[in-house]
Amino acid sequence: MNRTRRLVLAVVSVLVVATTATGIVYGTSGSAAPTKDSLVLNGRAPRSMELSVNLSTGGSFQTSGTITINATTSSLSAVLRVPVVTADTTFNVRAVKDRVYLTSPNLADASGPVWYTLAAKWPPLAGLSHYLVKPNAALLTLLANAKVVHHGYETTYELHRTNVALGALGSSGTTTNAKGTLDVHLTTGRQGEFTELWITTSSKSSTTTVDLRVLSYNRTAIIVAPPASRSTTSASPLLKQLLSSGALGALVLPSQVLQALSGAKLS
Repeated sequence: MNRTRRLVLAVVSVLVVATTATGIVYGTSGSAAPTKDSLVLNGRAPRSMELSVNLSTGGSFQTSGTITINATTSSLSAVLRVPVVTADTTFNVRAVKDRVYLTSPNLADASGPVWYTLAAKWPPLAGLSHYLVKPNAALLTLLANAKVVHHGYETTYELHRTNVALGALGSSGTTTNAKGTLDVHLTTGRQGEFTELWITTSSKSSTTTVDLRVLSYNRTAIIVAPPASRSTTSASPLLKQLLSSGALGALVLPSQVLQALSGAKLS
């Protein structure tokens, strides 16, 4: 797998983790129990969702931002802060009709933003939308031995597992033979709708933490591709620059997730 493809998988993995796991920044809620659930879905799959996302790899790489998903059109947009060399750089990302577009204020020219583009395919996001209404029985079975914590209308499932098969995705290559720990905190709202997720995977040498939060459901989300005249540049030079910065670190994920990422269709 060439260097550009490895970094693309790492960048796309931020979006994949957010859209296939779905969640929230985990933290303490204070002493007062929540009294109002603003995310209720009334049994209907959401047309759109907005997520906050934080991802770190043991301090060597950290990104945060927001992701907006339109499940009806299977498109998404994101604003992510990514460390490049010595400073954080804000990247705007759009995924529309099997193509990913990336830009940054630092990439603009006299005529406006320059969008880097890359072909990529993944399953329709409508399936994710149906999942969010209520986590399916298979996932709850996985969490059957989890500690259940009730706080107001919220329910959190806390799971700790050891000897889990992990894989590392980073600038030095891909490995899938590590063992480590997996910690999961999954939170649902008043009607059982998916609201929060915190995941940490740790091997002997690396730790990856993903914090996700559902900020809203069913807000208007119009996501379109950039003008064709501004999106003719290949993403390869930009991605090579990010790789050479050394900021990526090693992204450690459960082996099953890593295998799915490795099978992503990118060009």
